[in-house]
Amino acid sequence: MTGLSRRSFGKLALGATAVAAPMGFVRNAWAEGKEIQIGIWGGSQGEFVKKQIIPAFEKDFGCKVTAEEGFTLANVGKMRATKANPKFSVMFIDDVAIPICKAEGLIEQLPAGNMPALANLYPRFGFDGWGTALAISVASLFHNTSVEPPARYADLWKPEYAGKLKLVSPKNTPSVFFLIVAAAVKSGKPLAEAQYLIDDSFDKVAALKPNILNLFDNGPQAANEVAQGQADIGLLELSKYIYPYTAKGAPVTMSFPKEGSFAGNNCQVLVKGAPNKDLAVAFMNRMLEPAVQKSFSEYALTAPPVSGIEFSAETAKYIAYPVEQMDARGLFTPDWDYINGKRSAWTEKLNGIFAV
Repeated sequence: MTGLSRRSFGKLALGATAVAAPMGFVRNAWAEGKEIQIGIWGGSQGEFVKKQIIPAFEKDFGCKVTAEEGFTLANVGKMRATKANPKFSVMFIDDVAIPICKAEGLIEQLPAGNMPALANLYPRFGFDGWGTALAISVASLFHNTSVEPPARYADLWKPEYAGKLKLVSPKNTPSVFFLIVAAAVKSGKPLAEAQYLIDDSFDKVAALKPNILNLFDNGPQAANEVAQGQADIGLLELSKYIYPYTAKGAPVTMSFPKEGSFAGNNCQVLVKGAPNKDLAVAFMNRMLEPAVQKSFSEYALTAPPVSGIEFSAETAKYIAYPVEQMDARGLFTPDWDYINGKRSAWTEKLNGIFAV
């Protein structure tokens, strides 16, 4: 999906009122006239940030926020290109890139004392102070509702699925999730252990090729194709790309095999040497405030990384929240420090296996 067609802003119209800062932060004199540039995601999430969150923040602080859309690797590239003279103050990236940014000196630790909203942040989404999650999706299988989904990942290798599966492209982060699944199926180990056995599991990866109809790199498009019956099942993708179609009544939904699913963490980081750092920190704090997180989660159908938010039954059925629900679903976050050093070689192997 693109833009904001899925839900009108009128319905959400939390707007400037709903996402306004607590009175103690409104119209701070120190912020008047200051400006920051931030890197955000593209697509519907980015549109929500630009049209709902930023205008309210600018009004409350008397400042200017310029947003530039991108995606994780592109946003990391922007930080690298401007490292000597930082242009951006806050950058939105996925958790996979936080260890890379930390190692390259592109980001700095958050000043927790200046971010009261951190008090409600679940510790697992604090990344040792080097950023915070903003939205948590579940990465798993998605399928046409006329199809009975497999109870276990291992079932996907059965001959009955020949030519009926769509597989995520090696250039997308969920391809790593697929490699972990293949390693888990081959070894019989849980996902947390299987992630360290990927190098010995490419024969299992290759064994799935007869069942793969094609690869996809656009999640919403893949969801639409599965809904149209072009394939029975897709693996693996983030729920934020699937459930908006489900919520609109399309015949596509998610399923969660017994071995567990993966956490897809959209995050924010503070650029090292950020211009107007105090304003950048205030914006990051705003992103974590309950009213902002509630409206953002309801729009994107993602779970917030903070505690204490109540959702309607309609929204709750699409998100893994609170944290106990994440644990109940076996939501797993890979060891990105380990994986990032291996991913380039793995991507090359995947390309070799599934090249047309």
